[in-house]
Amino acid sequence: MKDTGGKKRKTVNDDDFYVEEKGSSSSSRASGTSKNTGNSKTKSSGASSSGGEKKLSGVQKYSRKMHLKDGSSGSSPKKNTSSRAPSGGSRTGVTRNTSSNAASSSRTGNTRSSGTARKTGAGSRQSGSSSGMKRATEKYKTGRDKRKGRFSTHGRAALIFVFILLFIAVTVFSAFLSYTYLVDRYENPVYADEIDLDEATTVKFHIDKGSTTKDITAKLKENGLIKNEFIFKLLSKFNGFDGEYKSGTHYLSGGLTYDEIMVLLCADPETVDVTFPEGFTTVQIAERLEANRVCGKDDFLRALNNIDVTSYPFAPAEANGRDYFLDGYLFPDTYKFETDSTPDTVIYKLLNRFNEIFKPEYYARAEKLGLTVDQLVILASFVEKEAKVASDRPIIASVYYNRLNSEDLKLMQCESTVLYVKRRASADNVSDVTAEDLKIDDPYNTYLYEGLTPGPICSPSEDSIKAVIQMNPTEYYYYVLKNDGSGTHIFSKTYEEHLKAVEEQRGG
Repeated sequence: MKDTGGKKRKTVNDDDFYVEEKGSSSSSRASGTSKNTGNSKTKSSGASSSGGEKKLSGVQKYSRKMHLKDGSSGSSPKKNTSSRAPSGGSRTGVTRNTSSNAASSSRTGNTRSSGTARKTGAGSRQSGSSSGMKRATEKYKTGRDKRKGRFSTHGRAALIFVFILLFIAVTVFSAFLSYTYLVDRYENPVYADEIDLDEATTVKFHIDKGSTTKDITAKLKENGLIKNEFIFKLLSKFNGFDGEYKSGTHYLSGGLTYDEIMVLLCADPETVDVTFPEGFTTVQIAERLEANRVCGKDDFLRALNNIDVTSYPFAPAEANGRDYFLDGYLFPDTYKFETDSTPDTVIYKLLNRFNEIFKPEYYARAEKLGLTVDQLVILASFVEKEAKVASDRPIIASVYYNRLNSEDLKLMQCESTVLYVKRRASADNVSDVTAEDLKIDDPYNTYLYEGLTPGPICSPSEDSIKAVIQMNPTEYYYYVLKNDGSGTHIFSKTYEEHLKAVEEQRGG
């Protein structure tokens, strides 16, 4: 028999996706179960409700909607068409026979009393609900991904468009700035001699040889002369200054524009003309360099003993007890130096000048005379200090050359070597030699030590070097200065002749 009690009608609100179950009041009263089931509200899944309405999640809503469209669920929004009880039947009898089933049916949510029907109905709803849920979830995710894809594509396109607009704007703006900058440079050129420096903030700025624009820019920033390294390097390249900056010392001050700084650094650096007289000692050369702000005295003297001179054929092989390794090879002349130069730069300039005047044939001549280059330069330094007139130079050179090769007169007895010893030991520029001075124990004292001094006693001139190279053989071993003021000497072959000449000049 069909059970007519406990029928329930399910309605779905499509707008809010709420599920509501309404029980039949008349059936409830007929079955006597109205207290348990009347006006009860449950979720669409058949679970007991707390008496209120609960809002479903997005996936559940979408699943329910698709489930209702497919009609696969046992609970349909359509009107319930269950058959009514026969008109001739006894309502009371039906009620008695089915009361237990009705109560059971009411609790399980099924409308049929048959166990098979209950199992079939429940299974149908469970299967339909599960498959519908899967399809709904897949469609929901697919739709969401499509919406995201459309948004992502549109977003990328918008970003690319904005980037292109921004790039165009920056390009146009940069071109405008470049144009105005070039026009200003053309109409208002900057010249080094027209730039005014602020005396209060003027500083020396030295560019080392081989410095790149990056090195110079970093040094400018370090000294507080510029604020932005990138802008300076950009303008330097744009204006064609890269590779044009000149090494040396320049003067800059605060408040200069980047263009003015570039122009000043491309101008000739500060230079000074320094003259070293013929016959200057190494120490005198160092003092003059320092006085003219070329380099420090001590730094220069220290560098003389450490500098690499292996590329120069005339350089001595070893120090041999000399005061400074390059004594005699710092050629006396007038030079143009950059202020704040390095000692090595200065030394190489002096050596290069010596290399120019010491011609290749001089090496052959020195060898023919049986002299090393160093011995020749030492002899030339004697001539430089002893000769007063050019005509006496080769004769004086022959005197020392003869003594150097003599069996009996091995002492050079050159007064200038004694003066060298005295001046080296005293700050005063002494000019007289006494009998006591001749006894000073020093390798440079040629009155006590035979042969040549350990090194040259000064930087000889080209004339003195030529006097040794071109000297003619003589038999002179002595000479004395005339007292007539002519600067010439009387030369003698023997010691007796020499004593007589000395007496004549002193008595006269």
